[in-house]
Formats: sequence, structure tokens, C-alpha cells
Amino acid sequence: MNIKRIQIITAALCLLLTLTGLGRALLSPDAEIFYENRPAKRWPAFDTVAFLGGEYQSAAEDALADQLPGAIRMKKLYNICDTGLALPLIRALGRDGGYVGFRNICFFKDMLVVRPVPLAEKAAALTESARKISAWAEAAPDVDFYVYYLETDRDLNLETGEKSGLYDCLASGLALPAGHVGRLEIKSFEDYRRFFLKTDHHWNADGSREGYAEICGLLGISPLPLVRQHTVPACYRGTRAAGVEGVPAEDFTVNVYDYPDMTVTIPYGPIPDYGMQALFVEGALESVSYGSVFGVDCGELAFDTGRDGKNLLVMGDSYDNAVVKPLAAGFAKTYCVDLRSFASELGHPFEMAAYLQEHDIDAVLFVGGIDYFGATLKSAEGG
Repeated sequence: MNIKRIQIITAALCLLLTLTGLGRALLSPDAEIFYENRPAKRWPAFDTVAFLGGEYQSAAEDALADQLPGAIRMKKLYNICDTGLALPLIRALGRDGGYVGFRNICFFKDMLVVRPVPLAEKAAALTESARKISAWAEAAPDVDFYVYYLETDRDLNLETGEKSGLYDCLASGLALPAGHVGRLEIKSFEDYRRFFLKTDHHWNADGSREGYAEICGLLGISPLPLVRQHTVPACYRGTRAAGVEGVPAEDFTVNVYDYPDMTVTIPYGPIPDYGMQALFVEGALESVSYGSVFGVDCGELAFDTGRDGKNLLVMGDSYDNAVVKPLAAGFAKTYCVDLRSFASELGHPFEMAAYLQEHDIDAVLFVGGIDYFGATLKSAEGG
């Protein structure tokens, strides 16, 4: 076989692979990349401004990379060569405490972590988020506004116990009534280990249960009684283990509540339930991820219990996925808005005043950590 024929065959195979990935991305995209425990990138809707600026092309490349056949196997093979061989040494160095890092890996004892964020990097953003929330509250005096902040390893130096002061910066700028602002407080590595997953940035069942109870206290409602906790051993590898071979799977636990009947709706229509906690408890969930268990992020989510009473709006990111359904049990209707995808999924930017009026909202809860209050919220429109 001559060189030219080899080149033609190679080019044809590459074209076929690309077209296959393009077809999957457009017609039948994967919803989640379970190997990296994250939603799969979708093909973007065409936008002239984004195309001229190059953002559309970048988003299309990301979608194609996620949907190409065999892409995950190639990533896994690369990660085995890149980080898997170094992992035993990294874990041994970090066993006795202290941050030990290599490339995108950082261990503190047996947990994958990130280092704390200096206040100087986020002070302006937190101040702007506080100003925006306060302005929204002032413009809607008949609506109660609440803030619940999650302290994480980004707020606390796990070695020294010193905090960056991120929560204090946000709270000091909020013009809300006393008792309307709270936090999941992390004072030590022991607190962090108790409330958060080992391989992920999200809170675990104990953390979300603590946060749910404290949020109910802010809102003045009674939390659902905990029926039990259900644990599946060694089934979960979170986002921080993505791209790292050799990190063992950890146990994953969900809080089981006795929910009242409620309907659930997303922008594309009604769905049977938000998340697949029931399948997880039954042992019928094939691939366990934070999104598959608690529900994937979407621009708007609505719960309706069919009862008379107050309506709640929850503004947050993926942290609220684990608590919105139990919170919805305490209200007539509960709406959840994720500003990261609201405009793209609903076709218009979020406007607080219009949303409050349209849905007859009685209370608004902002919930999240430094990524939400220090980035997502400050850039929101309508405020």
C-alpha cells in the first residue's frame, strides 16, 4: 500500500469520526460525561454575535470533543500516563497533613481539595453581589429576601484554620433584615471532612442536611423529618477526581425523606421527578453522579405541591440541587433559577422584578458558595 493511499484512508477515517461526533452532538447527544462527573457539552444555538466573536466556534469544539466516539477512552488512557503513575507518591506525601499538589491534583490528607481564595481576588465581586441583592430587595418590599452562603475549602486554609473573610465581605454589604442571612460554617478540616465529599466540591448528605435545616430556620418553615440515610459504598468519583486515574471511589449517601405529591417542570416541559434519588435507593441507577442523583442543572425548575400557601424562588447553582426538592415540600410553588443557563434555555435574560410579579413570589433565597456570589451572581442582568 503506497503512502498516498494510506493518507487518503487516514483522512477518510478522521472525517468519518468527526461526522459521527457531529451527528451525535446535533441529533442524540450524551447528557452527561460520567467519567468526569459533569454534564456533557451540547452543540450551541447559533448566535451571530457569538459567531463573530469566536465564542460559538469554541463552544462547538467543546461539544464535538465530548461527543466524539471513543473520546472518553482516549482521555482515560492519557490520564493513566499523565497522573496515574504519580498518584501513589502524591498520596503518600499528603498522608500526614498539609497541601500536596501536582498539576491539577491537590490532596489534603485523604481528600481532593483546592487552596483558599484570597479576599483581594473576590472582594469587588462580593460587594457587587451584595449591592445587587440589596437593590432587588429594596425594589420589592413585599418580598422577603434571604442569603445562605456555603463555606468550603476555598474559604478556609485547612492547615492553619485561617479564613479568607469571603463570607464576612458579602454579609457586611447586604441590606437585609437580621436573621435573613446565614451560612454553613467551616472552622476546621474536621468540619470540612464532615460536610463535603472526598473527591468532589459538592456537599455530602450530612452537609446538605445541615444546610437544609439551617435554611428552613431562615425561612421560618419546618424541615421534613429524615426517614433514613441510604449509602452505596465505593460508587462515586467526583469532579475533582476527573482526569486523575487511581483515586478510589468513595461511598455516596442520600437523605431519604417522605415527600408530599408534587409536579416538576423544566423549560422543556414536565418531568417525572427531579433527579433519580429513588432509583439510587433502589439500586437501579447504573452510573452515579451528583447530577444523576440530585438532578442536572437547568435554567429554570418549578415544583408545585398543589397546596395553597407561599411561593419560593431559589437562586443558586448546583449546590442547591440537593436541597430544592425538600425545600419545595414547605411551599405551594417553588421556582429555581440558574443564571448560568437561564437566558440560553428560556430565550431571554432574567429580570428579577418581572419574575417576581409573574410567579407571585413571596420569598427569594440565594444559596451558593464563592463561585456563585463571587462570579455568577455579580454578572447577572436585571439588577
